[in-house]
Amino acid sequence: MKTLQILLCLCLLATACEKEISIDLGTTSPRLVVEGNVLAGIDTVINVQTLRLTATAPYTGTAMPAPVINATVSVLEGSTIHPYTHRGSGLYQSTFVAQPGKTYTLRIAHQGDTYQASETIQTGPPIQSLGIKYFPSALGSPEGDFIVVNTTDPAEDRNFYFWRLFINGTLMINPSPGNIYRALQKDEFFNGQPLTNYLPYDNFRVIKGDRAVMEQYSISEAMYNYHYALFNLTASSPVSGDVPPGNIRGNVINLSNRQRDALGFFGACSVSIKTKKV
Repeated sequence: MKTLQILLCLCLLATACEKEISIDLGTTSPRLVVEGNVLAGIDTVINVQTLRLTATAPYTGTAMPAPVINATVSVLEGSTIHPYTHRGSGLYQSTFVAQPGKTYTLRIAHQGDTYQASETIQTGPPIQSLGIKYFPSALGSPEGDFIVVNTTDPAEDRNFYFWRLFINGTLMINPSPGNIYRALQKDEFFNGQPLTNYLPYDNFRVIKGDRAVMEQYSISEAMYNYHYALFNLTASSPVSGDVPPGNIRGNVINLSNRQRDALGFFGACSVSIKTKKV
């Protein structure tokens, strides 16, 4: 009888915990999203600067972010104004060669609001060489040959890095939840030292005949913090599960209405680009 009473209590507890909750997510007007950088080539001449503007889509539904095609965009370099032209699908471009150490200010006029962001191009080291190195399988990463980076961190500055890898013309994006933190680094533990056979991406093997391109960005601390927060937000763990959603503050402010700052980040970086034929 006592056992039966315990079972009945457990059943009541289980059913009492079940309750359907309706959440009204509400609707908000679209927010401007800014993606892009002003780039200064370290070992490559870069004379076309590119930005992409989109508008956020509702949380519910299947609509994709819409391109913003009617904005007025410019970048200020001291007293020089570089106007941007819309090329289609929310892509804006301007032709000028940026310089390390200079500050670039983005200005956007869109739907009666004025947006602004400023970044200073950091001076960074070049990629000295790319290598191919075999790594065994570890922590879910496949075994095989991978592209590694060789560079030397300058001792006189705090440096922050971001790497992008292209294989046969395709940007490599981590297919699993979360991001690869090795692609984003600060020189806290290797200041002034060579970075030898560094592996930014351990998910993407190369095989004979592949053509790999590695881009090494020297970024600001603010840009590093933004991407680190973004990586944290999109990460997941088999132990802790998914990270709760949240807002990530970028650097593009709305001068007309601070309650409607843009999303995304406007960067100004120096970049070294190297190619490796496997």
